[in-house]
Amino acid sequence: MRRYSVIVVASTVVALAGAGCGRLSHVEQGSTKAKAGKLVLRVNAGDPSSYKDKAGKVWEPDKEFAAGSKYGFVGGSTVDRGAAMKIEGTNDPRIYQTEHYLMSSFVAEVPNGKYTARLHFAETYPDIATQGPRVSDVTIQGKTALKDFDVSEAAGGVRKAVVKVFKDLEVTNGKLEIGFVSKKQNPEINGIEILGE
Repeated sequence: MRRYSVIVVASTVVALAGAGCGRLSHVEQGSTKAKAGKLVLRVNAGDPSSYKDKAGKVWEPDKEFAAGSKYGFVGGSTVDRGAAMKIEGTNDPRIYQTEHYLMSSFVAEVPNGKYTARLHFAETYPDIATQGPRVSDVTIQGKTALKDFDVSEAAGGVRKAVVKVFKDLEVTNGKLEIGFVSKKQNPEINGIEILGE
């Protein structure tokens, strides 16, 4: 099984595309560029409205997936923690103040080709300290991307943003699918970017 691993150092994300790829992808935390003419999809998980970030990029609203709907979540619920919640490590806290949780997957209907996925997380559940860590696996295209992923541990604390970047993701059936497998508590995500390479 091909596994993806991600190392986050300060404000830099280094993505390793797995054994056999022979490729090390280095992406600055703030970089979200895709090549001209390539697909760009940004979804602000948990937010029923679209959102324009400080760089002028539009994030699509959260919605349920149905065939032909272009993108959406399969299962789960949403929550908005409110604009007053402070989130460290980002210039756009709104992305992390809303979340989709308890979902089984996120599906994007995209042209066949290669993509980069940027997954945005922050632990904002108020009782996480007393009810134990949130741990889940994340898969991309059926392969394990994040194993035993604990959002607060990866971010270095609660209410802190962390971005996981995966490059060179191949789509051959018109769908890019991100799966979530609960280990402890419910999986959650705050934002998803799918960028054509």
